[in-house]
Formats: sequence, structure tokens, C-alpha cells
Amino acid sequence: MSESVRGKLVELVQQDPEQAGYLATFWTVAMLVLALADTLRVHLSASAIRQALHQAKLAWGRPRLAMPGQTDPQKAAKQWAIAQAVIEAGPEAAGLYADESRIQLLPLLRAMWHWVGEQICVPTPGTTVTRAVFGALNIRSGQWTSLGREHLSKEDFIAFLEHLLTVYASGPIILIVDNYSSHTAGAVKTWLTEHSRLQLFYLPTYCSHLNPVENIWLRLKGQIAANRLYGSLQRLLDAVDSFFDAMTPAMALAWAAE
Repeated sequence: MSESVRGKLVELVQQDPEQAGYLATFWTVAMLVLALADTLRVHLSASAIRQALHQAKLAWGRPRLAMPGQTDPQKAAKQWAIAQAVIEAGPEAAGLYADESRIQLLPLLRAMWHWVGEQICVPTPGTTVTRAVFGALNIRSGQWTSLGREHLSKEDFIAFLEHLLTVYASGPIILIVDNYSSHTAGAVKTWLTEHSRLQLFYLPTYCSHLNPVENIWLRLKGQIAANRLYGSLQRLLDAVDSFFDAMTPAMALAWAAE
């Protein structure tokens, strides 16, 4: 393969296929074979194309989802408001980060070791069933509080807020969450006006990575949900409870800081 052909191949891969007249969102080897034949009148085999792509340090792989490259214009102000509230509330206040996650019977698939040529098959439940888990991490003590619910609705979030008032029976509560719709609902704001002991603060938009509870969910799903089908939803929920029972405050704070 000449250098000019190789250069054209790399150029094509970096373009949107639609720009070359193909109704597709990404390039396949077969499409590249056709594109080179159409543009350069060069006829190459699929194996030659693959070899050239590998030599150009290109690999076939699945992309990952990422947040859009946007910034909340109020990011600094929101972060300062949170820090100021925690400081002014004093050491007797409970500073909590909270979030929710969906637990499902359908196993999560993760890379694992297996014998060459013998891909492991993880059975599916046929129909998946889900439950919601709300969790809050005390950023000072590492205390973890969780509550299982049927859904992720505003009513379920309010039930979790009431649960936090029971767990932290005295003193102010500073609760920090993201901008999920159930957190910003009118019913939640009405509830807050009637329960002034709990103050709710929102993280900047596009900044869910600032919530350390996200790391707790990653640990939870990686340890109990990956590549495993539980016989029933109750067994899965029992595994979730066992995970939280074994998670010490020190472990929770260490994972949150990762």
C-alpha cells in the first residue's frame, strides 16, 4: 500500500461517513474498501485495510458516553454557597452528599478472564425488574445512610428526606445533590419550607462527578452486580444490604475520594 493511499485511509477514518456520501454514523472496513475504490480507484482487500489501520495505531473499540463540554456559569457561586453553608452550620451539622441509583435484575456485563475461544455466557432473567436505592454519605464521619424504594420519583425522594430526618434526629442537615428532576420538583421545595432543619443545595449542572456518592455506586455494582444473575430480586437486594453492612465509614470515605 502506497503512502498516499495510507494517508487517504487515515483521513477517511477521521471524517464523518456522511461527508463522503455514506448513510452511516461510523466507518466499517467494508465501507473503507468501497470509499478507496471510489476516490482513488484503488482496490484493496479487507485484510489489507485492517492491517493498515492497525499500523496507523487505530483500533476497533466501543466508544463511551461522556457529558457535553459545557460549564455551568454559576458553578463557582454554587460551590461557594455549599462551602459557606457547611462552615456556617458548624461542626454539629451533618454535611451529606446524596444520590440515587437503579438496581436491576439484569446483570451488568464487565470484562473478566476466560479461556481463549470459550466466551462466558451470563444468563438473563427474561424480564428485568428494577428497584431504586437512595444513599447519603456524611462527608465528616463517613456514615452511610440508604433507603430502598420502588421508584426514583419526587415522592420517593421526599421519603428519603424524611428518612434522613429520622437518622439525624437533631441538629441541622446540609444535603448536597445533583439537578435530577425529582430533586428540583415543586413538591420537594414545598416540603423543604416545612422542614427547615434540612437545607438542600444543588451541585453545578454538568458536574455529577463532584458527587462522591457516584463512586459508592460504582463499587456496589462492580462487586455485586457484574456478570451475575441472582435468582430473585430479593436475593439481589439482600446482596446490596450485605455490601452496605460491610462498608465501614473509612472505606466509604476512601472510595468517595477516588
